[in-house]
Amino acid sequence: MNRLRLIGIALGVIGQGLALWLLATDRFEWLALVLHVAGATAWGWGTALFLPPQQQRSWWLPATAATIFPVGGLLASLALIRQLRTPPPASNVQRYIVWQDQAQEEWTPALPAGTQGMSIVEILQSPQTQLRRNAVLALRDLDPLFAIPLLRKGLQDSDEQVRIYAQNILSTMLERFEASVKALEQRLAGNPDAVQPAMNLAEQYFELVYLDVAGDDETAAHYLEKALALLERAGANAPADGRIAFLGLKYALHARDTVRARRWLEHVEHARVEPQQVLPWRMELDFLEGNWARLKAQLATAVQAGYVNPRIEALAPFWLQPATLPRP
Repeated sequence: MNRLRLIGIALGVIGQGLALWLLATDRFEWLALVLHVAGATAWGWGTALFLPPQQQRSWWLPATAATIFPVGGLLASLALIRQLRTPPPASNVQRYIVWQDQAQEEWTPALPAGTQGMSIVEILQSPQTQLRRNAVLALRDLDPLFAIPLLRKGLQDSDEQVRIYAQNILSTMLERFEASVKALEQRLAGNPDAVQPAMNLAEQYFELVYLDVAGDDETAAHYLEKALALLERAGANAPADGRIAFLGLKYALHARDTVRARRWLEHVEHARVEPQQVLPWRMELDFLEGNWARLKAQLATAVQAGYVNPRIEALAPFWLQPATLPRP
């Protein structure tokens, strides 16, 4: 097929050249017209070879451009082919952000001009009702981790349409979330010893709790227990996997189960994880256990080593200030 198209290009050039020669010599004008049209058709069909696959059926576009004038039309068709092969410019992609440090690259027509660079949190607080409606609609394509808390704010909006949009989008997200959980449960039921599906399902259970969509406190505690049980089973099948230990420590701390958290912390430390990553977890566990002396010592170590993040750094002066005894 490619060889035939190359032949078509050659025939198109020959036909157009003969048509131009006949016109220049004032001979057989009717034949020049036939050669011109035939050459343009052959040229258009042949040059479609250089178009993207999905556009090769539109060979008539370069053929039409080639009929403008003998030979000169060929140049016009080449310019058209170049334009068709050029992808849309990147400037057509608009950006919007959830928080000032969390950018999303998906384009959405829901955010009108003039709101680029604003956070959705800011737009949801706008006095303009239409802007708040657009902001809620823009949440459809976001990760549920970011979208669900903002949709809950939309449920409390003074505008009924904003509340309706938020409720519909939230319901759709939760349905997809539940479908994902059921699919993982079925997959794990077929292979109970599989490590990765167990980890994925544990993360989904925790998301239900973290996003506060599990229902009441009792249901949330049930899902959190199921997540921890899955991680314990996965940890038994893959004892050297540090990711499992990290998730178990995180979930146990969330459940305020200090016994399990201490056990998972031991697994994390055995995995030879960087101290910068482990130290915050140790401090949180010390806080839950009420071991203030050890917490203060670990915080001093973290500050001295430069391991603290801005949040911990803001709390450090309170914990590290010298103890003062009340006057008698």
